[in-house]
Amino acid sequence: MRKRFSRRLAGYTAINLALVNALAAADYKGGLADSGTAWALALEDSRGVKAIFAQAEFRITQAVADLVAVQIIKQYNIDRAGLLLHWSGIGARPAQPGDLVAAISQAINAMAPATVRYAHRGVSVWAGEGERCLATLSPDGALGTEGCWKDGAEISGGIRAAFQMVEPAHGLQRRGEIARSFPVQAIGLGKVVTVLAMSGEAAIPEGVNPRGLIFAPFSNESSPPPRDARMAAAVQRVLARAR
Repeated sequence: MRKRFSRRLAGYTAINLALVNALAAADYKGGLADSGTAWALALEDSRGVKAIFAQAEFRITQAVADLVAVQIIKQYNIDRAGLLLHWSGIGARPAQPGDLVAAISQAINAMAPATVRYAHRGVSVWAGEGERCLATLSPDGALGTEGCWKDGAEISGGIRAAFQMVEPAHGLQRRGEIARSFPVQAIGLGKVVTVLAMSGEAAIPEGVNPRGLIFAPFSNESSPPPRDARMAAAVQRVLARAR
């Protein structure tokens, strides 16, 4: 991977948005795939906007996230805001970014008509008209392959997503010392549910409305962010653009 692009991605501070008309209905497509130590769920609305929820059995570091994002963005023209990389919390295997890339690619290629529902603080994705449970997203953002609910609200709105790298406030640095940045991400499915993703063992910042919210820690980076005013402000910004 070229260093120039890697640095630009790691230091990304602007918010990327994937916006659709919230009033227009969206017929979803969904695809699920696994490869070695990784699983991926791909969703696409009627405008062609995609959201990828990928899960691995190894911790997601900034380096792994950048490597996977570069390959997927270049190959499928997906906005970084719509790509969520999550550690399952189970196992601590050596990083296998190739497994994530393969699972995401296969999930995108496997997409077919799907029904998406929100119930019991989680998301259920049914293949076709609800004949087969394709995947679930639990209240903590974990990806599963069984336990779909047929009740709850069917999601028909488009996908909206926002992503920001945040450099918390810090004092004077020593020569050669690099300031850490932490990712904040939100992916909204219609006006029904929003997935908020933060790094490491993060907690939901104070003041965040939990209604219709799935909170996914251990996403996009393994280190937890500090409780910082800049982080809290970034959370509010991405949620405002994804909800």
